[in-house]
Amino acid sequence: MFWYAIQSRLNMTLQPWEGMGREEKAALRRAEEAERAFRASKGYEPDTFWYRLKKKLRK
Repeated sequence: MFWYAIQSRLNMTLQPWEGMGREEKAALRRAEEAERAFRASKGYEPDTFWYRLKKKLRK
């Protein structure tokens, strides 16, 4: 019983989208896109691995 509780908690932390429905996944995707658009409109640099790598290689 105790191990099952730990295992289910671990699964929730590793894969939080597993228990989500289609609408929740779509809402999360829209929120991420909105945040990306907001940051771009304010002039923030993209926080991606490839952008940071390009920036380091340009120096």
